[in-house]
This record gives sequence, structure tokens and C-alpha cells, in this order.
Amino acid sequence: MSTDRSFKGDNRPPEDSPAAWFVMLERARRVNDFELAARASRELERLGVKVTYKPTRAQPAKGADHE
Repeated sequence: MSTDRSFKGDNRPPEDSPAAWFVMLERARRVNDFELAARASRELERLGVKVTYKPTRAQPAKGADHE
């Protein structure tokens, strides 16, 4: 692989990065920051990204005794 090529990155401002807003959405969701989650979701929709979550099956707690 050549090391002569330089990376030509995306010149979009950070507020127009879907990846950045998705990270904010996940962070807000994990800490129950509903206002930030709502803002991140709105910003993602503005950028054309619709994020939805499906409920998952509950996982047994580590060390739980299940037969």
C-alpha cells in the first residue's frame, strides 16, 4: 500500500456529520438525556437519516442461575 497518498477528508462542518449526531444520540440514550436525544434525532432527520430502535430480548444477568 502506498503511503504517498494524502487523505482528502470531508470538508463538511461537524454539525452536518450524521456520524457525529449518531454518536450524540447513542450517548444521550445511554445516560437518559432525553433533550439531547431529541435534538440529535432531529438533526439526523435534517440530514436525511431516520433512526429507529426495536426492543430486544432481555439478556439474563451475568451469574444468574437459570435452568
